[in-house]
Amino acid sequence: MRSMRVGALLRSVLGVCLFLPHLEGVHPGSPECPCIQPGSPLIAQAAEQFSIMGAPGYGTGGECRQYDKDLAFSGCAGATEVDCPGGDKCYCFEEWCYVDPSTCQMDKAKCLETGGTVGLDGNVYCRERDFEESSIIADRTGNTTAKAYFSYQTCGSLNTYDTKRVSEPVAGRHLKIKITSSYYWSFKGDVDPRSPQWNGWTGVLNKAMEDGFLRFSPAVSIVLDESWASETSRDKFSSSWTACVLDVAVGNADMCIGDFWITPQRMNLANFLTPFGNDNFYFVAPFAVSDETLGATLQKPFLPFTDGLWGVTFCFLIFSAFVMMVTDGHNMDDYENQNMVSKLFKSLYYSFAGYVGGGSANSPASVPGRLATVGFGFFVLITLASYTANLATILVTRGSATGLTSAQDAVDKGVTICIPGVVEAQLRSLFPSAVFELSTSTSGLPRLLWQGKCGAIIMGESGITNMHTGIYNEGDCGKVDDGTYSSDEEASCQRDGAGNPTSDRDCGLVKAGGLIMTVPLSVPVRNELVQSLSWAMRKTLSDGKVDTYKATFAQTLPPSACSGDGQSLQDALENPLESLRLPVTAMLGTTLISIGVMFLALLLSMAEIYTGKTIQQILGCSKEADIAFADDGQGAVKGTRRALIPSARAPSRRNLAVPGEDGGGVMGKQDRQRLAEMHRMLARLCGEEVKVEDFDVVEPKRGTKVMPLSTAGSNGISNGESNGESNGESNG
Repeated sequence: MRSMRVGALLRSVLGVCLFLPHLEGVHPGSPECPCIQPGSPLIAQAAEQFSIMGAPGYGTGGECRQYDKDLAFSGCAGATEVDCPGGDKCYCFEEWCYVDPSTCQMDKAKCLETGGTVGLDGNVYCRERDFEESSIIADRTGNTTAKAYFSYQTCGSLNTYDTKRVSEPVAGRHLKIKITSSYYWSFKGDVDPRSPQWNGWTGVLNKAMEDGFLRFSPAVSIVLDESWASETSRDKFSSSWTACVLDVAVGNADMCIGDFWITPQRMNLANFLTPFGNDNFYFVAPFAVSDETLGATLQKPFLPFTDGLWGVTFCFLIFSAFVMMVTDGHNMDDYENQNMVSKLFKSLYYSFAGYVGGGSANSPASVPGRLATVGFGFFVLITLASYTANLATILVTRGSATGLTSAQDAVDKGVTICIPGVVEAQLRSLFPSAVFELSTSTSGLPRLLWQGKCGAIIMGESGITNMHTGIYNEGDCGKVDDGTYSSDEEASCQRDGAGNPTSDRDCGLVKAGGLIMTVPLSVPVRNELVQSLSWAMRKTLSDGKVDTYKATFAQTLPPSACSGDGQSLQDALENPLESLRLPVTAMLGTTLISIGVMFLALLLSMAEIYTGKTIQQILGCSKEADIAFADDGQGAVKGTRRALIPSARAPSRRNLAVPGEDGGGVMGKQDRQRLAEMHRMLARLCGEEVKVEDFDVVEPKRGTKVMPLSTAGSNGISNGESNGESNGESNG
């Protein structure tokens, strides 16, 4: 026991000593697989040959370095790191060194003997690093007696130069491949003379796999099995896709080509390549246009803003009214009645009317009032723009036939949801209390819903796209034709007048709610092929070829028979702009509310006509000066409404306010009498009958705008001469 402890101590000291140079910027490799130090007999002959080749110290410096950088014989002369990672010359910048293979392998017996734990660091016998035999020495010199072993892994790098370790399992091999039609990933077409081995099969995956197979030398050959999953495997799994995964696991095939969902169940059966995409799952519910309640319709104009935001808007408008009253309340053009209560209500009117009208409803005369109008206008601009943007979306959002808005809503209401059986475990973890109806395939989900076995669906986005092209209905009708179902009703098959399957059966099934989950897509392969084919797939992905193939084959997909909201595209194809127009129901709520406000205005108008009074007079909150009626010689009469003079303040007598003789003060009594006499004379010249009391000059009130006497007189004479001349000429 004592000797074991001493051995473990020596090993630990050795590991520390090996790593001391690394602390000073030198990396000697990992403790369990250290770089061979210069002068070691293990690399003496190799070092001599490298000197002859013009690369002294190549890999023999006793530390991790970029030994290939700028080296001509390894193909790195002029190479740059611009294309790394992923480029063909990245190996030129990877660190490595020559190692002793006897120290790089795990020795479980010595690990335990020296007190170590298998798999943990700190003991060179308890972990291992990959190493490979160098082929450069024999290839360059023809001397096969010089052996040397190198390792990239001990330096924390990967060997991207020699791909022999990943190519050997598949290079020149015939792979047995099972294949089926699925979206644009793989489908049967005409035989391509450039790729006859695919027998007409093409698609994103076919092209990506073919590109990967050509990366090996010699290239990989394929043998297609178009029968898909074997009957034996189908007996064990209801899903033919999972059955094909089992075929790979038991050796019936080397690979199944298709966009497989990677699920825990399938990963327990076989390994998968590097994922090449994802499928997003959404909640899908039946769609209908006219099932909204009147309350929901009336509520829509108010939905763009939350209750809290409406509250903020209301408070801001009241605040704006107060600011208008304070900053511009003395403006006689907008506030004829200077009573404080009257100004407050007039300000509230200006504020709310301006917001609804999209701009200022008053005409401020003061600088503070105009500045307040700018602030009010900015608030109106931003809030109304936001309101309009949200309202456009809400108005075209109509209720579903089931009233379901999300998967959780369906779960809460106890609605059965149809789902693909292979993803039940994932969905069950998200919705533990949900009632699920399982389908063996995505294509069967709409059929189950139309058969009444569920009220909604959860399916992948690619399945939704396929569903809206009509191929699922076509498949259901095909099951009737081949005898799987006895009638169209049983298969939920929908046909047109000519007996052909329609393409818009499933247009009434649309997404509701947000993304539920994402499942990666990949291909199952035999265990011994995973590393090699995953390497090829990663290279193809990094080159961007998969994205290129997606863009190419997306153009071959059948067009959707449905518009964005699930309605048939038949009318939209005849008129492309039709789908952009809002239907009548979109503005129903707004129209009803506006009609309600106008109907109230009509009721108030009828009250004025019935009483012969204005609303202010009816409510008893008016002053004599507030109302200016035309002089029709009669008072208020029930059943009639007297015309209002346009001027807001029309005094019953012609009161005149003029400045005094000095041009600034109030004129004296004698001056007022002379001025009144002048007006009576002018009135007689115009042919008017006047009374003395008609012209009573009064002193101006504080704040009243007054007209200079000279201006008033000249205007009066000029008007009189003009009228007299025109009347004389016209009367002849």
